[in-house]
Amino acid sequence: MKFTARLAAAATACTLFTASSPASETQYLSFQLQTGLPGYASQFHPEAGRFSLSKAQLEEFVQSVVKAIGLTGDARHKLAFAVGPLCFDMPDEETRQFIRDAFAVAREKDVAVAFHIDDSMGWGRRTDLISNPDNIEAMDWKQTPNTGRRMDWGRTPTKFAPQMCFNSPAIVAAVKERATLIGTEVRKEMAALKAAGKEHLFAGLMAGWETMIGRDFDTGRPLGFRALSHRGFSAGNPPKDADRERVQVVHEFIELWAASLRAQDIPREKIFCHIAFTPQGLDPKESAHTTSHFSPPEVAFGNSYRPGFSTYPEGSTFKEIQNALAAHGSPGWISAEGTNVSPTGMPSGITMETYLGRMFNHGAVMVNVFAWGVGGEAMRGHFFRRAAEDPEPLAAYAKFLQGEALVETAAAGFSPEALQAKMQRIQKELPAWVQATKQQGLVMSKMGRIKELVKDKQWQEVDRMADEILALISPAKAE
Repeated sequence: MKFTARLAAAATACTLFTASSPASETQYLSFQLQTGLPGYASQFHPEAGRFSLSKAQLEEFVQSVVKAIGLTGDARHKLAFAVGPLCFDMPDEETRQFIRDAFAVAREKDVAVAFHIDDSMGWGRRTDLISNPDNIEAMDWKQTPNTGRRMDWGRTPTKFAPQMCFNSPAIVAAVKERATLIGTEVRKEMAALKAAGKEHLFAGLMAGWETMIGRDFDTGRPLGFRALSHRGFSAGNPPKDADRERVQVVHEFIELWAASLRAQDIPREKIFCHIAFTPQGLDPKESAHTTSHFSPPEVAFGNSYRPGFSTYPEGSTFKEIQNALAAHGSPGWISAEGTNVSPTGMPSGITMETYLGRMFNHGAVMVNVFAWGVGGEAMRGHFFRRAAEDPEPLAAYAKFLQGEALVETAAAGFSPEALQAKMQRIQKELPAWVQATKQQGLVMSKMGRIKELVKDKQWQEVDRMADEILALISPAKAE
């Protein structure tokens, strides 16, 4: 059956699900409020010398969300805001006050609060740590330090401080110290909420921000060789599976943060990781380990924390997340980051109600929506802002907070998952077709055109061109 026919048939399908999370557990619809540290887009510009936001800025953000949606929910379906990144660069006393202010706003506005911890990116101002070469991740066995951590968050890569070595003794000690500071302050506030009968106003701690061993900024090379050396390996004694060893390093780092928070009496069910392992854009796969920067789905499951993922609706994102959850007993989980559009600008093909339903109806206890208010008035028309703030998503938020069942409908029109499948099929079948027909000239111009269209975010045209290529290289054409 042709793809268009499949879409037409699927568009008529409509499935109603009921929430599968425990009946006693609050589900949170959260909106991320970013502090605006270097490399992060922010709703506000912090005052000179101050990393966190003021209480007035927290109130302004929360009030804008409440006013737009019109309600805050109840103890079963609750509106929330997530503040962060709480990172190493944020001074200790400022961090404490930020946490206190956020809890105060939560109580005053009757919304829940979550905290999003940047576990390893914002540490460039910690001269006590970054000046020690043993804390800087390496790109080879010679321990050549990396030139900076590369994050492909847009057309131009973002450069962060050098990738830290997750298992160096000084970093391990610093994580424990930082988690103790955050956990101690959160524990005090949790006790105050409990005394007031408002425990549901604490949504949780996200212990990480897409935790990974990133690539070197200048060269794009994979890192992790210093961490491997701390595990006893070297050029003369390499591991049997270097990728697997680095995955273990990432897993242990997430567990270190979470266990250190639990040591401050933060309940496990309120601690979540944050990883991003699902396909991004249309890039061909390398391997499960290197594509996810040594943070595959298995690291989302630990003794001291619950799973959390980035959930941009690209390709088979939700299917892959559900497969990972099912393989680990379908625990409660969160979307730590996402909204109903790809960071590439690729449309999702689904409504915000369906986007939320694919999570809340399938065990998610929190969905943390990104992009609300980012960039202020200058960015109000940005595709990220529209995906979060337009009338259709506002209606979906209200429906959830009123406790109504979220209806999941099939994609109508463009489908990112179908496009990714087509591109993967082209990558698989094209070499054999060229070898058999010697007519690569017929298709290479079309492949070049696809690259131009991707750059310009013309996704429907990319889809049409992919159909043309597949029609050309199908087995019948090759004969």
